[in-house]
Amino acid sequence: MVEETTEIKEISSAESGFDPVWAAGAVLITVTATLFRFLFLTLKPLHHDEGVNGFFLTTLFRDGVYKYDPANYHGPTLYFISLFFAKIGGLNTWSIRSSVAVFGVLTVVLTFFLKRYLGKIGSLAAGLFIAISPGMVYISRYFIHEIFFVFCSLSIVVAAVYFIEKRKAGPFAIAWAVLLLFIAFLPSGIQISSYVGPIVADLVGGSNDVWIWIFRSALFLVEAVLVYFVVRMLLDWDNGRPIYLLLTTASTALLFATKETAFITLGTMLISCLSVYIWRGIYESDQIRGMRWMLIIAAHALVLIAAVICSSDLKDGIKWVYDNFLGDGRVQEPFAFYTIVVLTLAVAAAWIAFLISYRRENEPSFTEPAALTPKNLIAAIGEGNSRWLALAAVAATFVYLIVIFFSSFFTYAEGVQKAVEAYTLWTKTGTKEHTQNGIWAYVKWGIKVETPLLLLSALGSGIALLKTRHRFAMFTAFWAFGMFAAYTIIPYKTPWLALSFYLPMCLIAGYGIGQLVTSRSIISKTTGIAVLIAAISLLGYQAYDLNFVRYDDEEMGYVYAHSKRGMLDLVAQIEHYATKSERGYDTTVEIVSPDYWPLTWYLNDFKNARFDGALVDANTAELIIAKKNDQDIEAVKRYSAHYKFVGVYPLRPGVDLMLLVRKDIADPDTQDLYKIYEYTDKIALAAPSRDGEMASFIAPSH
Repeated sequence: MVEETTEIKEISSAESGFDPVWAAGAVLITVTATLFRFLFLTLKPLHHDEGVNGFFLTTLFRDGVYKYDPANYHGPTLYFISLFFAKIGGLNTWSIRSSVAVFGVLTVVLTFFLKRYLGKIGSLAAGLFIAISPGMVYISRYFIHEIFFVFCSLSIVVAAVYFIEKRKAGPFAIAWAVLLLFIAFLPSGIQISSYVGPIVADLVGGSNDVWIWIFRSALFLVEAVLVYFVVRMLLDWDNGRPIYLLLTTASTALLFATKETAFITLGTMLISCLSVYIWRGIYESDQIRGMRWMLIIAAHALVLIAAVICSSDLKDGIKWVYDNFLGDGRVQEPFAFYTIVVLTLAVAAAWIAFLISYRRENEPSFTEPAALTPKNLIAAIGEGNSRWLALAAVAATFVYLIVIFFSSFFTYAEGVQKAVEAYTLWTKTGTKEHTQNGIWAYVKWGIKVETPLLLLSALGSGIALLKTRHRFAMFTAFWAFGMFAAYTIIPYKTPWLALSFYLPMCLIAGYGIGQLVTSRSIISKTTGIAVLIAAISLLGYQAYDLNFVRYDDEEMGYVYAHSKRGMLDLVAQIEHYATKSERGYDTTVEIVSPDYWPLTWYLNDFKNARFDGALVDANTAELIIAKKNDQDIEAVKRYSAHYKFVGVYPLRPGVDLMLLVRKDIADPDTQDLYKIYEYTDKIALAAPSRDGEMASFIAPSH
């Protein structure tokens, strides 16, 4: 077995010095990530899940109340983070989605901190892959938990690596620590001020609001001083290196406070660490060293034999790919299909070129600044009292963050107990819900919009595992395909879960590109550049297509029971009649359809929006929203005397809504309710247009 050293290598001045070319590349990639995530952020209508999350946020924003319930989606972090953005920008779609998009950008930035573990070119390539991954962009423009979860996953890895490296705390680590401390202290201070302020106002007189803000200001100053001394103490403790240990712990706590799947991510990471140790031990052993090439040739022969045996299935798979991009009845995507073909051939050529250069064993490569081993982790924690103090700080940090978030900052004690109950519920959900997509769901979704990441991550993993020189790269390879295997095995499948394995896939793909491009071999360098160009071209095209053109087209991998853009036309009509009635946001809207999410969000400001979910008697409400087909007959019976038919609007696939308006405010082009019956066939025959849009508004015929 290979002896694991406890030596921590010093970072050379060249490695730690400023590289303007690399920095310019990092800035350009960050700008690209920002543009993809923030441009036209409200273009896509909210998904059902976004509407539910918006409902919880609205209650927190207006009433100051959030009570964690494991039966209602996921953890509390999303709501408290978005609350900050909503307080600044208002309770609107741009604000809440910005609270997610910013972490999508920060995930890209965090990748650059792995420069000495992925290589300069490798870190830039990895950051670029995350920046333009169609799925990473799409979900970054979604008000759901996934992107913050992915950010915390990468934070754990980066902070842990820096801690093992025994790196002195840098400005970004200090800033992250300060932010976490303020997050831990400030909300409680606000709660105390809101409680004490009115009491003081009753005793000495004056406005409640004035006293509340006096106490808030005073407590902010006290907490700022407390944060300063805590950070000062941490910086004096071993040059601030334990800050990285505490950031690892804090990120882990936030991971658990975001989604119940945290244990899958953490478990896979630990298994990946063990896998690196086992792989290096076997592959570097004397017995295997002399047989490497024979084993490599045997492995390739087995792959070829398996391909021959499964040739029929392979043909079916190739036909499936062709049909998905160029088949009849599909949106034609020749550029995507033929780029995939070229990319596949380029990746195969790059692998052959790598094997040729690998045999020479004289390839240049960077050196990791620290050996990422268990011994070095233990050594970094310290000895004696220092070790016990570090472990106590870890335990206190984890428990405190878990408690403050699940207890809604000490206002809902039951939330902590329910955090434990969540795993029982999640176990049931993971085996019973969203199981219709089948075991190959992630492969199919991935081929449709993330083919470059699947191919390049396999290429990078092969390079890392054969070289065995870079522990972090090997860890990332095991992490990527470990997560892929875990989520493939679990019956519960939704597209956004795939981000948990696409994150490490982007990292190891970047590493592989870096190794090829910096090779001495002209062939390796050329194929590496060709692969990179083809991958960027396809990812960029599909990121644009998915996020700005076909964002509600069910053919696309990440579009999963998504609201149709025509729903926004329904909202526009509601606002039109609210203005026409001269009642504005006091307009009464009866939503009698049992399916209405995310309309709750878009009707937030309507004080008299009533989500009945079933037919009710109504003759005074200005507007009624009913479900097409299911409620046609009853709607005509109940509402014909007082209402006119405006039109039918798609909510999501298989669900259409019809809008009825009171006769005295109806526009001239509205129709009698019996005309509803004429729309059934039209809706059934309506086909997606070339950009995936269902007819956004099926207007009455005259």
